[in-house]
Amino acid sequence: MLEPLPIHFNEAAHRYQWQPTGEWLAHSVTQIKGASMADSQRAALDRTKHIWEPRGKTVHSALEAHLLGLGPVGLGLEYGEWIEPLLNHPFWDQVDPVAVEYRLCDLANSIGGSCDCLLLEKSSGRYLLCDLKTQSSLKAGCYSTDCQMGGYLSMFCQHHPAIEISECITIWSRPGKTFVTRAKPDKCLETWGACLADFQANHLEVF
Repeated sequence: MLEPLPIHFNEAAHRYQWQPTGEWLAHSVTQIKGASMADSQRAALDRTKHIWEPRGKTVHSALEAHLLGLGPVGLGLEYGEWIEPLLNHPFWDQVDPVAVEYRLCDLANSIGGSCDCLLLEKSSGRYLLCDLKTQSSLKAGCYSTDCQMGGYLSMFCQHHPAIEISECITIWSRPGKTFVTRAKPDKCLETWGACLADFQANHLEVF
């Protein structure tokens, strides 16, 4: 397992602190990728936050416990319909965790973020950067996670240049079903670069 970086995360404020200097980072990956979101979409997220936020936190906690070998946390509880197929998916038998809920930062741009997990594929020895998304319905549509994954990837490149990440993986957790989508790291980095440039040019003064 990777040693954690000296980053403190204040969950209530959703802010990251670089502990060696005490600097509070000004932005997060989540904030930057959502800066150009339409007002109608932002309002819809706010209206449904009481639904998706506790579900996301519970399912993420269950996966974190599973990857750390702490047992099947959350099975049979309110979100068991999401958690059981997630933890029982055969994907997890193919990989070993290298980092779980790993705090990252880009000090030059004052950005913090947390990736769900970095995994080592047993058969190939490749590194896979992974993010978990929960959705309310089996009929929900997938959306691009390239910007977010690119943000985490760029930070990994800064702090762990010896680790070559081969794929960016998104784990989609829906009631009764879990599946995996894959993206190329170069594409994710390119998307993040464009997103960060847009944020710095058009949204920085708002935050």
